[in-house]
Amino acid sequence: MNEEQKKWDVVPFDTFEQYLGPRYENVPGVEYILENGTLLYFMEEAPGVYESADHTVTGATDKPKLYVPVYDGDELQPSSFAEVGAREQFAAITDFTVTMGLPGVNQRQEPGFVLDNGLVLLESERDSQGNYKAGAGMDGMFLQTGRVFAPIRYDGGEIIAFVEQPPAREREQEQAKAPEPEKPARVNQGYTILESVDAGGVEFVLGENPKAVQPFVTWRRVDGGGPTDFTWGHYYNDYQSAKRDLMGRAQEQLNDQNEGKPPSLRAKLRMAQENKSLPGPHRPAPEKER
Repeated sequence: MNEEQKKWDVVPFDTFEQYLGPRYENVPGVEYILENGTLLYFMEEAPGVYESADHTVTGATDKPKLYVPVYDGDELQPSSFAEVGAREQFAAITDFTVTMGLPGVNQRQEPGFVLDNGLVLLESERDSQGNYKAGAGMDGMFLQTGRVFAPIRYDGGEIIAFVEQPPAREREQEQAKAPEPEKPARVNQGYTILESVDAGGVEFVLGENPKAVQPFVTWRRVDGGGPTDFTWGHYYNDYQSAKRDLMGRAQEQLNDQNEGKPPSLRAKLRMAQENKSLPGPHRPAPEKER
């Protein structure tokens, strides 16, 4: 897996009953319980991989996923588990070599894997992230399918199974949807900045400090200064008054800027067009030559 894996600590065995309470009798066969309430079961088709139940310890619905153990040092029991993918995308390994070529015509065994879904993975067919490009083996040939599988490794080493990855375009779309990390809130004189309005090179902000006598304030800041180089504070007792002042100050700034600007090219063209359409003195049409 090339993305950072989510990890959760394991609930100690001797605290299962205490941890679950009355629910203890309703989770037979559970191998591990994670701190987030996930129930893990051993996978017969891939020793070393664990699958989660379709519900948590509280009974809440959960989508089954795949997990691998994480060990600290020489400990025999895992300290946590890492999530590696969705259970429905799991693919077990049925063979560790791939037959290529026809019998008697350069038939050979290539390094790779045969999956339980019939697809084959070659060591020579991998992407820049280390994932395997799946192919369909037909008459000793490797035909690309466009599907990609990431290896599941035991304790970071031996490959013990695979999990299918979404197409590259879908992965890019999902990454684009991911929210950007939030920037730390700006604080000035104990007031946390809640809102900001840009007015053509001048920023107006609204801040709040619940402990202040007047808990709301609006300030102005000129672009190019520091993030909290605020001036001209207007203080208020309630949010609505501060909000009206914020918008009013920004609008006033824009009006002042517009008054000092020369007319735009579009405005000049519009005025010229209007001037052409204004009624003028009557001019008789020139007589035609006879």
